[in-house]
Amino acid sequence: MSPNKSESRPGKRATIYDLARLAKVSPGTVSRVLNNRDKVKADTRERVLRCARELNLKPQASVRARQFAILSEPTFTDRIEGYAATLTAHLSFAFSRRNVGVVLPTDPFEQLPGSFLDGVVAVTYEHRLLALLEKLEARMPVVYMDRFELPEGHSAVCSDHYNAGYLAARHFLARGRRRLAFLGADVAPFRERLRGYRKAMEEASVQPDERLLLLVGREVSNLSVITRVVRAGADCIFVPGSSFQAIECLHVLSYVMGIKVPEQISLIGGENAGISALQNPPLTTIEEPLKEMAEKAVAMIERLTAGDRTARKNLILPVRLIERDSVA
Repeated sequence: MSPNKSESRPGKRATIYDLARLAKVSPGTVSRVLNNRDKVKADTRERVLRCARELNLKPQASVRARQFAILSEPTFTDRIEGYAATLTAHLSFAFSRRNVGVVLPTDPFEQLPGSFLDGVVAVTYEHRLLALLEKLEARMPVVYMDRFELPEGHSAVCSDHYNAGYLAARHFLARGRRRLAFLGADVAPFRERLRGYRKAMEEASVQPDERLLLLVGREVSNLSVITRVVRAGADCIFVPGSSFQAIECLHVLSYVMGIKVPEQISLIGGENAGISALQNPPLTTIEEPLKEMAEKAVAMIERLTAGDRTARKNLILPVRLIERDSVA
């Protein structure tokens, strides 16, 4: 009996030859698809992967280069510079040290269905990308970065945003500030920071002015919200996030509104390493452990890929306050 006939007998595990016949391509094309090689048309790749799932066929990890995708929300500007870009770089280095291949899709909705992956690390995401990720979780591990509203059974690595807000408010209050303002996007990580911010104010018996605690949509300009809290009497502002938000706020206060920082309004931001310290004045910031988060996420997804069901599903790493000169 020929090898091909033998491999298709009932009870035998499917082979690349069975997959080639089902997908109507050559075994060489199957091999290129399963090993993430190029020179395969997108529709052919998708057909081979679809047929591979029908046959429940995967190449052995020992004979195939492992490959993970790092995803960031295509509509967010910080995938080029800022939080998402920095975290993506740390993740890429962490994977490369393990001799693991990395895919960085520019358009995940088009590219992911045509890729054979071992897992995904999701850095930033909104509704449409979350829907795609939840579909992918049916067949591969997904680890989320800074996902605080986490459904049961999902995996995430986060920095302690609650404590970030708490530390910022405590720092302002310890220096006599009482008109505390907060500026952020209306998404889970900023809501988590605002919870901690409010808690510190509550402990200090400082009544929050709701006009100063703003969570706004991305369509609202930073100039308008900064102007709003200044006119409402803020004497300090926490602008979290490590995508240059506080640097923009400092520019607006100093050069657009003519306000002296920290004499008139104190400011705390999220840390942008190598940049926050060079502002005028140097910015007091809350630093997120982005490098450590990346290392933990890569270690987590490797354990999940290996079938380790005892791996922790949710890690929260500590933040630290870096005191400079923007708070008086």
